[in-house]
Formats: sequence, C-alpha cells, structure tokens
Amino acid sequence: MVSVAVSAAAAVGGACGASTPAHRGAMGPPAPAPLSAPRTSPTQDSEYLADVAKADPTLATYIQQQGDVGLRAVLTDGTAFCAFLQRGGGIDDALVSVAMGARSVEAQTQLPETVTTFNTMEAVALLKLCPSDQRLVPASVRSRVDALGAALGR
Repeated sequence: MVSVAVSAAAAVGGACGASTPAHRGAMGPPAPAPLSAPRTSPTQDSEYLADVAKADPTLATYIQQQGDVGLRAVLTDGTAFCAFLQRGGGIDDALVSVAMGARSVEAQTQLPETVTTFNTMEAVALLKLCPSDQRLVPASVRSRVDALGAALGR
C-alpha cells in the first residue's frame, strides 16, 4: 500500500516546477482570489483521515501521537490544498502555499515536514475532499491518484 501512496505522492510532488511565486518576476502575481475550503461532510472527513493514515504510516503514527491536534492539522492541510487549487495558479502554487502555511504553524502542530507526507495528504484530498478538482491537475497526476484510490479500496 505504501509504495502506491509514495508513487501517487511523487506524481503530485513531481508536478512542482519553476512556477513558484519566486519565479514570477519583480511585479509579483496579482492579488489572489479569496480561499474557499470545500464543503465536506463528517463522513468525507473521516474517510479522508482514515485513508491518509492507511496510505502513509508516518501520518498514522503522527495522528495517533498528536490526537485532536494531529487530526485537525491533517484535515486542514487537505482542505487548504483543495482551496489553493481551486483559487487557481496550478498545482505547483497550491503545493507551495500549503507547505508554507503548514511550516508557519509547525511549532503548534508538529506535522511531519516530508515531501512524501505532504503529497500523500494532497493526493488523498483529491480523492476524498475535492474529487472534482482532479480536472485541475495534469493527467499523469490524475492517473496516479486514481491508482492510489484503487489501492485504498475506494
């Protein structure tokens, strides 16, 4: 299961390129649109958290050790990724924005800061929290996310 999660995570992370905010020029990007997290049900949230823990043993351990703080941090990461992706700018900007946000609260959440862990959360978010946003990512990412979904039995 982990190898599929790592593969899907690599696909999401592999989409990162040189279009980060630092590479946009001196003028910078226009003012971003407001963020809007996806409306999810408690069932979707629970399935997301269960699948994240199943896909990445590091996250399973983190959630177990951190309790409610861990649950909120992982769920916030997933919904934030969806919100940044929906705002526009592509998958690269969404990934960078989520990582920067997570890093800014790391002292409180102690969320593991590995690329694989972040990308697993994002890949599962595309499956559970904002599946319609898969259209916003490259086809190669969608196919790997679908493979992760199949491996998770969803």
